[in-house]
Amino acid sequence: MVRRRDANSVRKLVKDLILPVVVAITLAFVIQASLAKPYEIPTNSMFPAIQGANSTGDRAPDRVIANRVIYKLRDISPGDIIVFDPTMGARAACSEPGDVPFVKRVIGVPGDQVSVREVPISSTSPYPELRPGGAAAVKRTATPNSFGPDGVTEQQLKNGDTTHVTFVKKEGQAEAQPFIVPTSLTPDYTASFQVVPPGQLLVLGDNRPGSCDAHVWLDRNAEFTPEDNVIGQAELIYWPITRLQFLS
Repeated sequence: MVRRRDANSVRKLVKDLILPVVVAITLAFVIQASLAKPYEIPTNSMFPAIQGANSTGDRAPDRVIANRVIYKLRDISPGDIIVFDPTMGARAACSEPGDVPFVKRVIGVPGDQVSVREVPISSTSPYPELRPGGAAAVKRTATPNSFGPDGVTEQQLKNGDTTHVTFVKKEGQAEAQPFIVPTSLTPDYTASFQVVPPGQLLVLGDNRPGSCDAHVWLDRNAEFTPEDNVIGQAELIYWPITRLQFLS
């Protein structure tokens, strides 16, 4: 009788405790491998959308969830924030180790031609974004090494002031159009890229002056990122809890 009770106790332990733990761990591995995967973002290349650690080390970097199945359901779109494996040229330009994915925003898809130009703010501009009060008439800069919620300064530009704006010319369009990410920092450079080839992407960081991205990789003829290198779309900041939010 004692032995039977011992056997029953072991079965109950397996059923009530060990089996659920094994199932939970298995499901976690399956979900991470096929559906979603967490990543810690160590740099501020996507600031202010995604924050890395600050220079004093008293703020934890954001951690994001990458949706690994979304691009099996739809195409990659301009404006998406993606997690991807960079090319060897991009990784060398950024001096990053060989196992760290990158996170950037998609600016150009196949057939697009991207440029970053210095342009005037003018009340007669054909682009509403480049008129006083328009989306591009705000110069956004970050205080060096702060990169916190209070680290962005906005300067309202006036008629005649100049700024740097990203333009995208779509295949079949007569003129390039401004590509505005309202929260991104203002570029401090000019750049001209070739048409994005089939199966490739052009990506830039929201921290435009401080991001190692396509404008840096251009010098190594590595400005484009293969679509096959994309791991998934960065969908959610889940940690720190005070930063919990969906990305857009």
